[in-house]
Amino acid sequence: MKVKVLGVEFYYDSLKVLDNVEFEVNEGELVSIIGPNGAGKTTLLKCIARILKPRKGAVYVDGVSLWSLKPREAARIVAYAETSIVPEFQLTVLDYVLTARYPHTNPVKLWEDYRDIEIVEQALRELGIAHLANRKLGQISSGELQRVILARIIAQEPKVLLIDEPTAFLDLKYRLEVMEILRKLSKEKNLTIIVAIHDLELAARYSDKLILIHKGKIVAAGSPRTVLTPENIEKTYGVKVDVIEHFKHGLIIVPLEPL
Repeated sequence: MKVKVLGVEFYYDSLKVLDNVEFEVNEGELVSIIGPNGAGKTTLLKCIARILKPRKGAVYVDGVSLWSLKPREAARIVAYAETSIVPEFQLTVLDYVLTARYPHTNPVKLWEDYRDIEIVEQALRELGIAHLANRKLGQISSGELQRVILARIIAQEPKVLLIDEPTAFLDLKYRLEVMEILRKLSKEKNLTIIVAIHDLELAARYSDKLILIHKGKIVAAGSPRTVLTPENIEKTYGVKVDVIEHFKHGLIIVPLEPL
């Protein structure tokens, strides 16, 4: 499904944190929102996810305003995931992922049925964590937990996935694995995926497009090569860099000195 963000502005009290943000994401694309701390990345994701309501502007999915839908209807289209959940929460992995099936319940069907369990088990298999189904959330590693979070939003069966910092707190192997999974989902399941991410090299390597924001405004949008220029990085991150293109794996960002 195509996501269209039009003229979105958002305020925390009197502080404007998003200023006339506009962009489009096509079906099957993986798009990364990048920018320094405090740029508005998470706020933007939450506005798209209907967690926060913009003061101005709108978000459309295939021409339909998300705010015109009932919450359960919207949840069948868009899924939002944060990078962390409370690991002390004493749910099993299976029970936690099953909570994603809530949008598909109705007044007649209040609880999960065989079909829901089948969908959840398939999501766990796709993420390679079926063996963790009966483990408690607090008993698994951070890398496994990230896979559980991804399994949950897959089990929700949305058309649009919004993920905040999917590689946060992970070592190099798990960061690569998570981005490989997201790339595979966007192409094989034709899902529209938007992530907020700090790692510029991972964003460049796996994304179809990048959206660079700074102080709530879009500075640049387009292919990784057109967005991640030394000039753009310098004026948004305040760091002088060299941008080197690897013959196989895309762009490498070499920080030189702070400005």
